[in-house]
Amino acid sequence: MLNPPVRPEYVLDAVAPSKVPADAFTLPDLGWLRKLGMLLVIAIIWEGLARWFDNDLLLPGALQTGKAFAAGLASGELWGYVSVSLQVLSQGFTLGVLGAFLLTWLATSSKLGRELIDTLASMFNPLPAIALLPLALLWFGLGKGSLLMVLVHSVLWPLTLNATAGFRSVPDTLRMAGRNYGLGG
Repeated sequence: MLNPPVRPEYVLDAVAPSKVPADAFTLPDLGWLRKLGMLLVIAIIWEGLARWFDNDLLLPGALQTGKAFAAGLASGELWGYVSVSLQVLSQGFTLGVLGAFLLTWLATSSKLGRELIDTLASMFNPLPAIALLPLALLWFGLGKGSLLMVLVHSVLWPLTLNATAGFRSVPDTLRMAGRNYGLGG
């Protein structure tokens, strides 16, 4: 194999390796320290704004919030509120999943069901759940019912549309093979 000649200005003399290790001038990866610094800066800005507004109802300070958080943890009151919130979230999620399974079954079992789900989804899916909150508050009041309505809406339509799209995307060859094995659908 022929090598082209090297131009003399590109030929450099060999230099002995340095005694300084290669990683001596690199900074250590302290991502946790940067994140902690960002949180401290945010807390300082928050506390400064709270003192500037001087209205605890409008904007309580970071120190005041931290003290209330610690007091709630120590008394056990906060854990009760967290438990109730998680129960409502799990109920809303469960109702949304069950409703999505029912609507997906309806959409995949008949053409009329598919058209009905397409129509309902095109009406309700673009609505953000927070936009339904005023209606939910009017219909169900300031209780658990309004939260459940918003949560079910948040879960129902994305899950229904994605599950229906998943069933529709199964190739006909696989459907026919499944029918040969006795599967329905």
